[in-house]
Amino acid sequence: MFADHSLSTDEVFLEAHLVSCRNVLIYFDRGLQDRALGLFENALVRRGFLGLGSKETLRFSHHYPAFDEFRPAERIYQKR
Repeated sequence: MFADHSLSTDEVFLEAHLVSCRNVLIYFDRGLQDRALGLFENALVRRGFLGLGSKETLRFSHHYPAFDEFRPAERIYQKR
């Protein structure tokens, strides 16, 4: 299922197996990045996947410990 979602105002989706948010976070300030990453963390099922853009990373976010780097070069993370 695909849906439009505002990362700044909408609440979390539940039970997602894949969240793809490529080349969006680079346009957000640190606070909005953390809000979006928190939404993704809460939306993903255990072992679900998060795909980010080539210039984006979880490494500097406090949400980083909730994920494993599944394919680091492709910026694909898997929720623990």
